[in-house]
Amino acid sequence: MILNKKFRLHRIDGVAVKIMQSLLILLFISYNANAQHQPQIPEKVLFVGNSYIYFWNLPQQVSALAKSQNVELNAAQSTSGGTNWGQHWRGEKGIRSKELIKDGDFDAVVLQNHSRRSLDAPDSLMYYGKKFADLISENDGRTYLYMTWAREWNPYMQEAVTEAYKKLAEDTRATVVPVGLAWERARELRPDINLYAEDGSHPSPLGSYLTACVFYKVFTGSSIKNLPARLLSKDYSGEKLYLNILSEENAAFLQQVAEEVVNLFIHGK
Repeated sequence: MILNKKFRLHRIDGVAVKIMQSLLILLFISYNANAQHQPQIPEKVLFVGNSYIYFWNLPQQVSALAKSQNVELNAAQSTSGGTNWGQHWRGEKGIRSKELIKDGDFDAVVLQNHSRRSLDAPDSLMYYGKKFADLISENDGRTYLYMTWAREWNPYMQEAVTEAYKKLAEDTRATVVPVGLAWERARELRPDINLYAEDGSHPSPLGSYLTACVFYKVFTGSSIKNLPARLLSKDYSGEKLYLNILSEENAAFLQQVAEEVVNLFIHGK
């Protein structure tokens, strides 16, 4: 059968259009997938928890990392030593976390429970975690769950901590910040690096820096390689204030760990 030239041209044009449509669909899907992996960077963040936040002033370190990359991220905290979410909810120890969430106009709230609650009182963790997540959502905020680390002498507790925060995130649509997994990975790769303070629980400057890097990565979605090893701020008189000082070698190692752990945990790659 001999096809006329006009028919052949129309058929070729039709195939070309279908190919172009398919390419556009693939580009659209790819764009949306990438967009979903790029979080909306919070500008005003409230950290709710205890000494795992205020040791080495974690919120200011996160802000300093962001500022070094020309990202505006203002952080505040509502903390008291040894406090759990139930105490925050009930306003014990003079804490005003609920009021700050309601009136502070925060677009993100970080929830950090007592480091043993996932082992000693998992039902309480779920109960108050959900209540706080609901309150944050009602006030147009996003919930981030600060997954803490295992004690230095009991690394096996990390599994229970991890599962508790993952379960809570599934029930509340919150975002887990996998700090504990980053600590676990850093200890595996470099047993010599000391992330802990002398008590084997709280963070050392190195541990605090790693924690800040994980938060920065989760908040921004940006690469954290080549971030500064010295984190600076200013005191009330405008004088330079050093928040943390690391060697370039240690900073690069901790940045790499945070980058890899967050990419694997959140993006699966």
